[in-house]
Amino acid sequence: MSSREREDPNDDESSDQTGDEFGHFDQSDDVDDEEELARTAYHEAGHCVLAVMCGANASRASINPEQEGLFGQVEIYWPRRPSLVNELSVILGGPVAEMIYRSEPLHPGLVPEWSQDWKQAWAIARPQSKSDMICLRSLEQIVAQLYKTLSEDRFWSAIAAVQDLLMAHEEIEHEQIEYEVNVWLR
Repeated sequence: MSSREREDPNDDESSDQTGDEFGHFDQSDDVDDEEELARTAYHEAGHCVLAVMCGANASRASINPEQEGLFGQVEIYWPRRPSLVNELSVILGGPVAEMIYRSEPLHPGLVPEWSQDWKQAWAIARPQSKSDMICLRSLEQIVAQLYKTLSEDRFWSAIAAVQDLLMAHEEIEHEQIEYEVNVWLR
């Protein structure tokens, strides 16, 4: 998972946009393949829904990316610099959606499959915080708020709709993602 400046391939005009790739690494060997795929789809759907909610373009999502060791991936483009909370919400939206699906309110910093998401959120939040403890509390507050919000029926329905598309097609594009989010949330 990386964050870097790049051009949107769907934009004919050159412009600076912030692009993020969110990848989900699953290291569990004792989980049924179908269950692992469902968890990954919910994880990626969480990133997608939060991206649309926060004003980003989730241009592509996949639960079968070609990169070895990567079980899911979402490409996100911000048309303008996002607020810190929005950027962190999109990063942590994947782990939170998976927590809700698993019915296990786990700490994203302690689950190996979510370590990349947590590290990216930490790298963005820490320079804005006076101390590690304040950064940790801020990230935990965002996770708690996301858990509460995404557990609401209409938000969970949007996540489930995107997850269904991912399970059916393995890869979906921006228009499909935005349509499903708008059906449930607008």
